[in-house]
Amino acid sequence: MIRLVLVDMDHALGTRDGRPLDRQTIAQLHKVLHAGIRLAPMSARGRADALELLGGDESCLQNAVLRNGAELVADGMILPTRATTRADGARELMDRLGVSRSEVLVLGGATADAELLSAVPASVATTDASKAAWSAAKSHLKGLHEGGVAQLCEDVANAAEWGEEPSFLRATEAADSGVRAEFGATPQQASGKGHAGLFMLLGIVVVVASFALYLSNTFPSIAGMMVLTVGLLVGVALFYMGLTQRRDARKARKAAERGA
Repeated sequence: MIRLVLVDMDHALGTRDGRPLDRQTIAQLHKVLHAGIRLAPMSARGRADALELLGGDESCLQNAVLRNGAELVADGMILPTRATTRADGARELMDRLGVSRSEVLVLGGATADAELLSAVPASVATTDASKAAWSAAKSHLKGLHEGGVAQLCEDVANAAEWGEEPSFLRATEAADSGVRAEFGATPQQASGKGHAGLFMLLGIVVVVASFALYLSNTFPSIAGMMVLTVGLLVGVALFYMGLTQRRDARKARKAAERGA
């Protein structure tokens, strides 16, 4: 489960031009915070400049990796550090907060994020990212102005509410290890509802067929019991798969309705 989101400010959040984040982007970051997840902006800038770009919102800067790791903030406290890279600074912050690599989501975009993006299981780069960051990330999404960051924040916050991994991470785990998930398009989740009914129906059919074969005495008692047992296991597994897909489809639909 994600407990900490490390997010690059300049590329992922679009502060390269020096303009503060708009209220909509800050509201998206607050969704993550309100879900009980720590947020840690990353920047080559110091705390004063980072706070100004965050519109003076202290709640978004309670944790941070600043000056490319040379300045850290943990639970509102500025920490002494020996880090010389953004990745080293992020590791120190994770140790301080008691968060493991598997509990971190890195939304990177700068070249300085590449090492960190390649080091954690849940790493994402936007279309605004540098080539190095894009290549190092395990998943990709649309840029800030295309709604990618908003979708990611929504996904992470909803997953925390349900006590599970974000949907794009589940999709990545289900794919071959050499394939990277592209996050931003949602037709795959939308089609899950139709498959859900099919899996549930197949599960019921398998269970009924297993009982029918067992009661027909087609097989000897021991073999018949084995057929029944296997049939029940397969049928229940198919039915549960259908229920899971239907639940995910409902959650995706609710998320889309809230975002509309």
